[in-house]
Amino acid sequence: MKSLKIFTASAIVAAFVLVGGDGVQLAAQERPSEVSALNQDPKTLAILPFENNSITDPERYAPLSKGLSAMLITDLNQSGSTLKLIERTKIQDLLKEMALSLSGSVNESTAVSVGKVLGAQTIAFGSFIVLGGNVRIDVRIIKVETSELVMAESIMGKSDDFLDLERNLAKKIAGSLKMAFKPKTATPKSDINAALYFSKGLEAWDRGNKAEAKRFFDKCIELDHAYKEQIDNL
Repeated sequence: MKSLKIFTASAIVAAFVLVGGDGVQLAAQERPSEVSALNQDPKTLAILPFENNSITDPERYAPLSKGLSAMLITDLNQSGSTLKLIERTKIQDLLKEMALSLSGSVNESTAVSVGKVLGAQTIAFGSFIVLGGNVRIDVRIIKVETSELVMAESIMGKSDDFLDLERNLAKKIAGSLKMAFKPKTATPKSDINAALYFSKGLEAWDRGNKAEAKRFFDKCIELDHAYKEQIDNL
């Protein structure tokens, strides 16, 4: 079984040196941005919460574990993709039943087990790292029945381009599954704090505390109105 914790601290720091200038840079080779031949056969994808491997203030960024996966699910559902996404609440309920930490390490064997119970054909799992003003996200997608690797990608960018980073990742996920995808244009310089407020609101929402969730969501929209669609989706 392959654990997601595959980078030493020194390797992570070295990887972030690759990020320079404005915008998002990819650690892996770019695939074509447009999929020429679209597979119209139904494909079902489950996206698990991401593991938090942050070096900078890891406790602060822990809420992004659920927030990032929720954002990807919403964007893939609402932006023209033909993917069928497993509902976030079903994933959350199953992980609780299996006594799995929502921010803990997930390996391929665990992912396959979760995918089979959810009835997903493919399953995505990964981790994220916040180091200073940079963010790195690692993601793997495997076929549930065969454990065949569909995608293994690392994507990096500035923390104040977080929403653009997430939408680029959604685009690459759809592309790896040969699905149509029409990404929305992200707000320039989308503060990662907006993503954190969204993620904290999501946690409060899951606890049933809608008043607290509204306070976090209002603060999120105040920082970046582009998150309103994510919030409305709840």
